[in-house]
Amino acid sequence: MTSTPRTPAAPAPGEDRAVPKPRGAEAARPATVPEAGQAPGPDAELAAYLASHPSPAAAVDAVIRDERGRLLVVDPVYKAGWDLPGGMVDDEGLVDGLERELREELCPAGLRIGRLLAVDNVPATAYGRALTACVYAVHLPHPVAAEDLRLQRDELRAAEFVPEREALARLPERLRRRTAAALAAERGAATAHLADGHPAPLDERDRRALLPGPAVAAAALVTDRSGRILVVGRTGAETGTGADTGTETGTGTGTGTCTGRQEAEEGWERWVDGPGSGSPYRLPGTLVTAAETPEEGAARALARHAGEGGHTVGRLLAVDSARCPSGGRALVAHLFAARTAEEPRPSTARWLTPDEAVAAVPAHEARLLSAALAPGAPARASLLES
Repeated sequence: MTSTPRTPAAPAPGEDRAVPKPRGAEAARPATVPEAGQAPGPDAELAAYLASHPSPAAAVDAVIRDERGRLLVVDPVYKAGWDLPGGMVDDEGLVDGLERELREELCPAGLRIGRLLAVDNVPATAYGRALTACVYAVHLPHPVAAEDLRLQRDELRAAEFVPEREALARLPERLRRRTAAALAAERGAATAHLADGHPAPLDERDRRALLPGPAVAAAALVTDRSGRILVVGRTGAETGTGADTGTETGTGTGTGTCTGRQEAEEGWERWVDGPGSGSPYRLPGTLVTAAETPEEGAARALARHAGEGGHTVGRLLAVDSARCPSGGRALVAHLFAARTAEEPRPSTARWLTPDEAVAAVPAHEARLLSAALAPGAPARASLLES
């Protein structure tokens, strides 16, 4: 069964759905009956409590790729639309439940359950009962084709390996959000923590702690013909879905889902300075995602302020490392020379003299600028193209 819950059948006469019946080893284990006058042991008390305690349903899905990187999607017989392989968890471990579902429905020649990519807490308003849905990376022996799988025909009509974009487009909205977050996590080093498919609120220090190693940032130095420097206002910049949603990396869906790149841009907005510092501007920049180089990150940030075309990122001018002003993570920042074909004109952009720019941007950017502008520094070659 795939992981979207179905309406359960009515309970049989005398069946109490509120108290799960023991299964497997638990059913075979004789109950411990305390002697007269003897209080139940802690294990018996806990078992009785857990047996009657209401709990969310649990589901597990699999991100399975073929050797070309395409995703496996399945078409369930009992509902419209496509789904990820997986299903509902019985009284068993999450990994055990996923392996059981995959072997029952796909009969693969072999499989290996990989890392946990996403945990999604779906509220009871969605299906009438709270649901905890987990997405794992699962690896099948390569080469593999959909025709190699022996489908459980009373559960699945079809299975196909398709490109990421197509897979996301086929999935229903709630599962699409969850899957997009799982795919972004697959490219990084942390598990996506979600609330109904959206990033769950995290303390800023916890969010940074999930990043792999020191954070890497990239910024672009653009000057006009008079030598003034392009800076952008911090309020409202780089927080939308913009042109980077649905880019070639496959982390965007075009449906408003928060992508890895969008998170990097929003993270940069929070990172550039500590609370209360008052730096009004910053250089066009971003946190670098796990799937791009610093040069690519600088180009992406510049595209946000100068448009998709007519700009190039040139030589590396300076590198600075520092602790994040608000704590929680070290930061390695790169500053690149850049060209633009025409003068950027976003509402938050300003052209400042070098001295004004150094005074207006956060401290670590000021150090980068000072190093790049120092006498004897490499030529910037970053004036607007004539």
